[in-house]
Amino acid sequence: MSVVTPTLETLPSATIPAPDGLRAASGELRAIPLKWDPMFRRDVAGYLVERAAAREGPFRRVARIEGRLVTATLDRSETDGETLFYRVRSYTLEGRISVATSDVISATTALPPAPPADLRAYSYQPHQVPLSWQASRDPAAAGYVVYRSPSWRGPFGPLDRLKGRHNTVYIDTGLEPLRVFYYRVAARNIFEVEGPPGEPVRAVTKPEPLPPIGLRVVELGLGVNRLAWEPNVETDIAEYRLLRFPADGGPPRVVASVPPEAMVAEDNSVAAAELASYAIVAVDGDGLESAPSLRVGVRSEDYGLSTRAEPDGIHLAWRPRPDEGFQGARVMRSRWFGRTELAFVRSGRYLDDDVKPGARYRYVVILERPDSSQAPPSAPIEIVVPKLAPNVGVR
Repeated sequence: MSVVTPTLETLPSATIPAPDGLRAASGELRAIPLKWDPMFRRDVAGYLVERAAAREGPFRRVARIEGRLVTATLDRSETDGETLFYRVRSYTLEGRISVATSDVISATTALPPAPPADLRAYSYQPHQVPLSWQASRDPAAAGYVVYRSPSWRGPFGPLDRLKGRHNTVYIDTGLEPLRVFYYRVAARNIFEVEGPPGEPVRAVTKPEPLPPIGLRVVELGLGVNRLAWEPNVETDIAEYRLLRFPADGGPPRVVASVPPEAMVAEDNSVAAAELASYAIVAVDGDGLESAPSLRVGVRSEDYGLSTRAEPDGIHLAWRPRPDEGFQGARVMRSRWFGRTELAFVRSGRYLDDDVKPGARYRYVVILERPDSSQAPPSAPIEIVVPKLAPNVGVR
Protein backbone atom coordinates (compact mmCIF):
# COMPACT_ATOMS: atom_id res chain seq x y z
CA MET A 1 0.00 0.00 0.00
CA SER A 2 1.35 3.44 -0.99
CA VAL A 3 1.58 6.19 1.61
CA VAL A 4 0.07 9.60 0.67
CA THR A 5 2.00 12.49 2.14
CA PRO A 6 -0.40 15.18 3.40
CA THR A 7 -0.22 18.62 1.75
CA LEU A 8 -1.36 21.99 2.99
CA GLU A 9 -4.62 21.50 1.17
CA THR A 10 -5.34 18.10 2.66
CA LEU A 11 -4.63 18.97 6.29
CA PRO A 12 -7.29 20.35 8.64
CA SER A 13 -7.59 24.11 8.82
CA ALA A 14 -5.98 25.98 11.68
CA THR A 15 -7.58 28.57 13.90
CA ILE A 16 -4.45 30.67 14.22
CA PRO A 17 -4.78 34.32 13.25
CA ALA A 18 -3.66 35.88 9.97
CA PRO A 19 -0.79 38.38 9.83
CA ASP A 20 -1.48 42.10 10.25
CA GLY A 21 -0.19 45.12 8.38
CA LEU A 22 -0.39 43.82 4.81
CA ARG A 23 0.68 46.56 2.44
CA ALA A 24 1.67 46.85 -1.22
CA ALA A 25 3.46 49.44 -3.37
CA SER A 26 1.92 50.64 -6.62
CA GLY A 27 3.69 52.06 -9.65
CA GLU A 28 6.28 49.33 -10.19
CA LEU A 29 6.86 48.00 -13.68
CA ARG A 30 4.87 44.78 -14.01
CA ALA A 31 5.55 43.89 -10.39
CA ILE A 32 3.90 44.51 -7.01
CA PRO A 33 6.01 44.39 -3.81
CA LEU A 34 4.13 43.05 -0.81
CA LYS A 35 5.03 43.27 2.90
CA TRP A 36 3.33 42.45 6.22
CA ASP A 37 4.10 42.27 9.91
CA PRO A 38 5.77 39.10 11.26
CA MET A 39 3.95 36.70 13.57
CA PHE A 40 6.03 35.57 16.57
CA ARG A 41 3.94 32.53 17.45
CA ARG A 42 6.05 29.39 17.67
CA ASP A 43 3.46 27.38 15.77
CA VAL A 44 3.61 29.65 12.66
CA ALA A 45 5.81 28.14 9.92
CA GLY A 46 5.20 30.62 7.12
CA TYR A 47 2.67 32.44 4.97
CA LEU A 48 0.56 31.98 1.85
CA VAL A 49 -0.03 34.93 -0.48
CA GLU A 50 -3.26 34.94 -2.47
CA ARG A 51 -4.25 37.19 -5.38
CA ALA A 52 -7.47 38.10 -7.21
CA ALA A 53 -8.53 40.38 -10.03
CA ALA A 54 -11.41 41.73 -7.93
CA ARG A 55 -11.79 42.48 -4.24
CA GLU A 56 -14.45 39.84 -3.83
CA GLY A 57 -12.30 37.17 -5.47
CA PRO A 58 -11.90 34.45 -6.40
CA PHE A 59 -8.38 34.35 -4.88
CA ARG A 60 -5.66 31.95 -5.89
CA ARG A 61 -2.34 31.26 -4.26
CA VAL A 62 0.67 32.97 -5.86
CA ALA A 63 3.40 32.44 -3.28
CA ARG A 64 4.36 30.27 -0.28
CA ILE A 65 6.74 31.94 2.13
CA GLU A 66 8.67 29.68 4.48
CA GLY A 67 9.65 31.11 7.84
CA ARG A 68 7.58 33.29 10.15
CA LEU A 69 10.15 36.13 9.97
CA VAL A 70 10.18 36.29 6.14
CA THR A 71 7.47 38.86 5.51
CA ALA A 72 7.96 40.20 1.97
CA THR A 73 7.57 39.00 -1.60
CA LEU A 74 7.43 40.37 -5.14
CA ASP A 75 4.51 39.38 -7.31
CA ARG A 76 5.08 39.57 -11.05
CA SER A 77 2.47 40.73 -13.58
CA GLU A 78 2.19 40.62 -17.36
CA THR A 79 0.17 43.78 -17.73
CA ASP A 80 0.86 47.51 -17.43
CA GLY A 81 -1.56 49.51 -15.32
CA GLU A 82 -3.20 46.40 -13.85
CA THR A 83 -4.90 46.60 -10.43
CA LEU A 84 -4.67 43.43 -8.32
CA PHE A 85 -6.01 42.45 -4.88
CA TYR A 86 -4.08 40.50 -2.21
CA ARG A 87 -4.55 38.77 1.12
CA VAL A 88 -2.23 36.63 3.28
CA ARG A 89 -2.80 33.56 5.41
CA SER A 90 -0.44 31.87 7.85
CA TYR A 91 0.20 28.15 8.16
CA THR A 92 1.47 26.01 11.03
CA LEU A 93 4.47 23.77 11.48
CA GLU A 94 2.15 20.83 10.89
CA GLY A 95 1.07 22.37 7.57
CA ARG A 96 -2.40 23.48 8.56
CA ILE A 97 -3.63 26.69 6.89
CA SER A 98 -5.30 29.37 8.92
CA VAL A 99 -8.93 29.99 8.25
CA ALA A 100 -8.48 33.68 8.91
CA THR A 101 -7.02 35.96 6.24
CA SER A 102 -5.46 39.36 6.38
CA ASP A 103 -7.30 42.42 5.22
CA VAL A 104 -7.60 42.64 1.39
CA ILE A 105 -5.42 45.35 -0.10
CA SER A 106 -4.88 46.46 -3.70
CA ALA A 107 -2.01 47.80 -5.80
CA THR A 108 -1.56 48.78 -9.43
CA THR A 109 1.36 48.09 -11.73
CA ALA A 110 2.96 51.02 -13.52
CA LEU A 111 1.15 52.51 -16.47
CA PRO A 112 2.99 52.86 -19.78
CA PRO A 113 5.21 55.94 -19.60
CA ALA A 114 3.67 59.36 -20.11
CA PRO A 115 4.72 61.36 -23.18
CA PRO A 116 7.90 63.38 -22.75
CA ALA A 117 7.52 67.05 -21.94
CA ASP A 118 8.62 70.12 -23.89
CA LEU A 119 8.63 68.64 -27.39
CA ARG A 120 10.12 71.20 -29.79
CA ALA A 121 10.43 71.18 -33.59
CA TYR A 122 12.75 73.72 -35.21
CA SER A 123 11.60 75.28 -38.49
CA TYR A 124 13.36 76.77 -41.51
CA GLN A 125 16.17 74.23 -41.67
CA PRO A 126 17.23 73.01 -45.13
CA HIS A 127 15.82 69.57 -45.96
CA GLN A 128 15.37 68.62 -42.29
CA VAL A 129 13.49 69.21 -39.04
CA PRO A 130 15.40 68.82 -35.74
CA LEU A 131 13.34 67.69 -32.74
CA SER A 132 14.14 67.76 -29.03
CA TRP A 133 12.30 67.02 -25.79
CA GLN A 134 12.91 66.49 -22.09
CA ALA A 135 13.88 63.06 -20.85
CA SER A 136 11.01 61.08 -19.39
CA ARG A 137 10.80 61.21 -15.61
CA ASP A 138 9.62 57.62 -15.58
CA PRO A 139 12.64 55.41 -14.73
CA ALA A 140 10.93 52.57 -16.58
CA ALA A 141 11.09 54.47 -19.86
CA ALA A 142 13.55 52.75 -22.20
CA GLY A 143 13.22 54.93 -25.29
CA TYR A 144 10.86 56.82 -27.56
CA VAL A 145 8.83 56.51 -30.76
CA VAL A 146 8.75 59.54 -33.09
CA TYR A 147 5.66 60.05 -35.25
CA ARG A 148 5.05 62.39 -38.21
CA SER A 149 2.05 63.55 -40.20
CA PRO A 150 1.50 66.14 -42.95
CA SER A 151 -1.63 67.26 -41.09
CA TRP A 152 -2.37 67.97 -37.44
CA ARG A 153 -5.38 65.69 -37.83
CA GLY A 154 -3.16 62.76 -38.77
CA PRO A 155 -2.75 59.98 -39.46
CA PHE A 156 0.65 59.94 -37.72
CA GLY A 157 3.07 57.31 -38.96
CA PRO A 158 6.12 56.12 -36.99
CA LEU A 159 9.46 57.54 -38.13
CA ASP A 160 11.89 55.84 -35.77
CA ARG A 161 12.25 54.02 -32.45
CA LEU A 162 14.96 55.49 -30.25
CA LYS A 163 16.73 53.57 -27.50
CA GLY A 164 17.58 55.15 -24.15
CA ARG A 165 15.62 57.38 -21.79
CA HIS A 166 18.10 60.23 -22.28
CA ASN A 167 18.18 59.96 -26.09
CA THR A 168 16.08 63.09 -26.54
CA VAL A 169 17.10 64.47 -29.95
CA TYR A 170 15.97 63.37 -33.39
CA ILE A 171 16.56 64.88 -36.85
CA ASP A 172 14.08 64.16 -39.61
CA THR A 173 16.11 64.40 -42.84
CA GLY A 174 15.65 64.20 -46.61
CA LEU A 175 12.68 66.58 -46.70
CA GLU A 176 11.55 68.78 -49.56
CA PRO A 177 11.77 72.57 -49.21
CA LEU A 178 8.80 74.48 -47.81
CA ARG A 179 7.01 71.43 -46.40
CA VAL A 180 4.83 71.50 -43.29
CA PHE A 181 4.99 68.56 -40.89
CA TYR A 182 3.50 67.70 -37.50
CA TYR A 183 5.34 65.57 -34.96
CA ARG A 184 4.41 63.59 -31.83
CA VAL A 185 6.61 61.57 -29.49
CA ALA A 186 5.63 58.67 -27.23
CA ALA A 187 7.78 57.04 -24.55
CA ARG A 188 8.07 53.25 -24.33
CA ASN A 189 9.12 50.93 -21.53
CA ILE A 190 11.54 47.99 -21.53
CA PHE A 191 8.73 45.69 -22.64
CA GLU A 192 8.26 47.80 -25.83
CA VAL A 193 4.89 49.03 -24.59
CA GLU A 194 4.21 52.60 -25.70
CA GLY A 195 2.52 55.21 -23.65
CA PRO A 196 0.22 57.79 -25.20
CA PRO A 197 1.86 60.31 -27.55
CA GLY A 198 2.03 63.96 -26.62
CA GLU A 199 0.38 66.87 -28.38
CA PRO A 200 1.63 67.47 -31.93
CA VAL A 201 4.06 70.26 -32.75
CA ARG A 202 4.46 71.92 -36.14
CA ALA A 203 7.55 72.68 -38.23
CA VAL A 204 8.23 74.05 -41.71
CA THR A 205 11.32 73.26 -43.76
CA LYS A 206 13.29 76.11 -45.25
CA PRO A 207 11.91 77.29 -48.61
CA GLU A 208 14.09 77.56 -51.67
CA PRO A 209 14.82 81.10 -52.92
CA LEU A 210 12.31 82.82 -55.15
CA PRO A 211 13.01 82.72 -58.88
CA PRO A 212 15.02 85.81 -59.89
CA ILE A 213 13.21 88.47 -61.89
CA GLY A 214 14.14 91.00 -64.54
CA LEU A 215 16.48 88.79 -66.60
CA ARG A 216 17.51 90.69 -69.72
CA VAL A 217 20.24 90.91 -72.36
CA VAL A 218 22.44 93.93 -71.74
CA GLU A 219 25.20 93.42 -74.30
CA LEU A 220 26.02 91.19 -77.28
CA GLY A 221 29.55 90.55 -78.49
CA LEU A 222 30.94 88.05 -80.91
CA GLY A 223 30.90 84.77 -78.98
CA VAL A 224 29.64 86.50 -75.83
CA ASN A 225 26.12 87.19 -74.54
CA ARG A 226 25.94 89.31 -71.40
CA LEU A 227 22.79 89.24 -69.24
CA ALA A 228 21.66 91.00 -66.07
CA TRP A 229 18.81 90.62 -63.53
CA GLU A 230 17.40 92.10 -60.35
CA PRO A 231 18.68 91.00 -56.90
CA ASN A 232 16.66 88.52 -54.88
CA VAL A 233 14.94 89.57 -51.68
CA GLU A 234 16.57 86.76 -49.65
CA THR A 235 19.55 87.85 -47.58
CA ASP A 236 21.51 84.60 -47.77
CA ILE A 237 21.94 84.18 -51.52
CA ALA A 238 25.35 82.59 -52.16
CA GLU A 239 25.44 82.69 -55.95
CA TYR A 240 23.49 83.00 -59.17
CA ARG A 241 23.75 80.44 -61.98
CA LEU A 242 23.11 81.33 -65.60
CA LEU A 243 21.46 78.47 -67.49
CA ARG A 244 21.40 78.03 -71.26
CA PHE A 245 18.70 75.85 -72.73
CA PRO A 246 19.50 73.93 -75.91
CA ALA A 247 17.33 74.38 -78.97
CA ASP A 248 16.50 70.65 -79.03
CA GLY A 249 14.71 70.86 -75.69
CA GLY A 250 17.34 68.98 -73.69
CA PRO A 251 18.35 69.77 -70.11
CA PRO A 252 19.90 73.20 -69.45
CA ARG A 253 23.60 73.73 -68.87
CA VAL A 254 25.20 76.08 -66.36
CA VAL A 255 27.29 78.51 -68.39
CA ALA A 256 28.24 80.92 -65.61
CA SER A 257 28.17 81.21 -61.81
CA VAL A 258 28.58 84.61 -60.17
CA PRO A 259 28.55 85.92 -56.58
CA PRO A 260 25.37 87.54 -55.29
CA GLU A 261 26.62 91.09 -55.65
CA ALA A 262 27.38 90.71 -59.37
CA MET A 263 23.92 90.25 -60.93
CA VAL A 264 25.58 90.20 -64.36
CA ALA A 265 26.83 87.05 -66.09
CA GLU A 266 28.36 86.19 -69.45
CA ASP A 267 27.96 83.24 -71.71
CA ASN A 268 31.23 83.22 -73.64
CA SER A 269 30.71 79.91 -75.40
CA VAL A 270 28.03 80.79 -77.94
CA ALA A 271 28.47 80.30 -81.62
CA ALA A 272 28.02 83.10 -84.11
CA ALA A 273 24.37 83.73 -84.96
CA GLU A 274 23.31 81.05 -82.48
CA LEU A 275 19.79 81.08 -81.08
CA ALA A 276 20.04 80.81 -77.31
CA SER A 277 17.53 80.73 -74.45
CA TYR A 278 18.56 81.70 -70.91
CA ALA A 279 17.25 81.57 -67.35
CA ILE A 280 18.84 82.45 -64.02
CA VAL A 281 18.56 80.55 -60.73
CA ALA A 282 19.46 81.71 -57.22
CA VAL A 283 21.28 79.44 -54.76
CA ASP A 284 21.26 80.21 -51.03
CA GLY A 285 23.92 79.50 -48.43
CA ASP A 286 22.38 76.12 -47.61
CA GLY A 287 22.49 74.99 -51.23
CA LEU A 288 18.77 75.39 -51.89
CA GLU A 289 18.20 76.33 -55.52
CA SER A 290 15.33 78.44 -56.81
CA ALA A 291 13.17 77.56 -59.75
CA PRO A 292 14.49 79.08 -63.01
CA SER A 293 13.45 82.61 -63.86
CA LEU A 294 11.41 83.40 -66.92
CA ARG A 295 13.45 82.60 -70.02
CA VAL A 296 14.99 85.15 -72.32
CA GLY A 297 15.71 84.28 -75.96
CA VAL A 298 18.43 85.92 -78.06
CA ARG A 299 20.30 85.41 -81.29
CA SER A 300 24.00 85.87 -80.69
CA GLU A 301 26.11 88.27 -82.71
CA ASP A 302 27.24 87.26 -86.21
CA TYR A 303 30.10 88.38 -88.42
CA GLY A 304 27.84 90.00 -90.96
CA LEU A 305 29.62 87.81 -93.52
CA SER A 306 28.57 88.35 -97.14
CA THR A 307 29.80 87.20 -100.54
CA ARG A 308 29.43 88.31 -104.14
CA ALA A 309 30.78 86.96 -107.40
CA GLU A 310 32.67 89.40 -109.64
CA PRO A 311 34.75 88.89 -112.79
CA ASP A 312 37.90 88.86 -110.68
CA GLY A 313 36.61 86.26 -108.20
CA ILE A 314 34.50 85.99 -105.04
CA HIS A 315 34.54 88.98 -102.73
CA LEU A 316 33.98 88.32 -98.99
CA ALA A 317 33.18 91.02 -96.42
CA TRP A 318 32.56 90.98 -92.65
CA ARG A 319 32.73 93.17 -89.57
CA PRO A 320 36.35 93.11 -88.33
CA ARG A 321 35.40 94.28 -84.79
CA PRO A 322 38.70 95.90 -83.71
CA ASP A 323 36.82 97.56 -80.82
CA GLU A 324 36.29 94.09 -79.37
CA GLY A 325 40.01 93.33 -79.39
CA PHE A 326 40.33 91.43 -82.66
CA GLN A 327 43.36 92.11 -84.86
CA GLY A 328 42.42 90.10 -87.94
CA ALA A 329 40.61 87.12 -89.39
CA ARG A 330 41.42 83.75 -90.83
CA VAL A 331 39.50 83.02 -94.02
CA MET A 332 38.69 79.34 -94.50
CA ARG A 333 37.22 77.52 -97.49
CA SER A 334 35.49 74.23 -96.84
CA ARG A 335 36.26 71.17 -98.87
CA TRP A 336 34.92 67.66 -98.75
CA PHE A 337 37.85 66.60 -96.55
CA GLY A 338 37.74 69.64 -94.24
CA ARG A 339 38.72 73.30 -94.25
CA THR A 340 41.59 75.01 -95.98
CA GLU A 341 42.91 78.30 -94.70
CA LEU A 342 43.11 80.82 -97.54
CA ALA A 343 44.62 83.78 -95.73
CA PHE A 344 44.97 85.79 -92.55
CA VAL A 345 43.79 89.35 -93.19
CA ARG A 346 43.64 92.38 -90.91
CA SER A 347 40.85 94.12 -92.76
CA GLY A 348 37.25 93.04 -93.11
CA ARG A 349 37.56 92.01 -96.76
CA TYR A 350 39.06 89.24 -98.86
CA LEU A 351 39.12 88.34 -102.56
CA ASP A 352 39.24 84.68 -103.53
CA ASP A 353 40.42 84.72 -107.15
CA ASP A 354 40.96 80.98 -107.41
CA VAL A 355 37.43 80.08 -108.41
CA LYS A 356 35.75 78.50 -111.44
CA PRO A 357 32.46 79.41 -113.14
CA GLY A 358 29.61 77.13 -112.13
CA ALA A 359 31.41 75.89 -108.99
CA ARG A 360 29.96 76.06 -105.46
CA TYR A 361 32.10 77.41 -102.61
CA ARG A 362 31.59 77.48 -98.86
CA TYR A 363 33.41 79.93 -96.57
CA VAL A 364 33.98 80.42 -92.87
CA VAL A 365 35.71 83.36 -91.19
CA ILE A 366 37.32 83.23 -87.72
CA LEU A 367 38.34 86.43 -85.94
CA GLU A 368 41.55 86.30 -83.90
CA ARG A 369 42.99 88.36 -81.03
CA PRO A 370 46.64 89.37 -80.57
CA ASP A 371 47.14 86.50 -78.09
CA SER A 372 45.97 84.05 -80.81
CA SER A 373 42.70 83.33 -79.04
CA GLN A 374 39.82 83.08 -81.45
CA ALA A 375 36.17 83.94 -81.66
CA PRO A 376 33.77 81.19 -82.63
CA PRO A 377 33.66 80.56 -86.37
CA SER A 378 31.16 82.45 -88.45
CA ALA A 379 28.10 80.73 -89.75
CA PRO A 380 29.10 79.07 -93.06
CA ILE A 381 28.11 80.90 -96.22
CA GLU A 382 27.80 79.37 -99.69
CA ILE A 383 27.98 80.87 -103.14
CA VAL A 384 27.77 79.46 -106.67
CA VAL A 385 29.85 81.20 -109.33
CA PRO A 386 27.61 81.97 -112.35
CA LYS A 387 28.53 80.26 -115.62
CA LEU A 388 27.21 82.76 -118.14
CA ALA A 389 27.32 86.07 -116.37
CA PRO A 390 30.25 86.15 -113.95
CA ASN A 391 29.89 89.87 -113.58
CA VAL A 392 26.58 89.43 -111.74
CA GLY A 393 26.89 89.45 -107.93
CA VAL A 394 25.80 86.32 -106.13
CA ARG A 395 24.68 86.10 -102.52
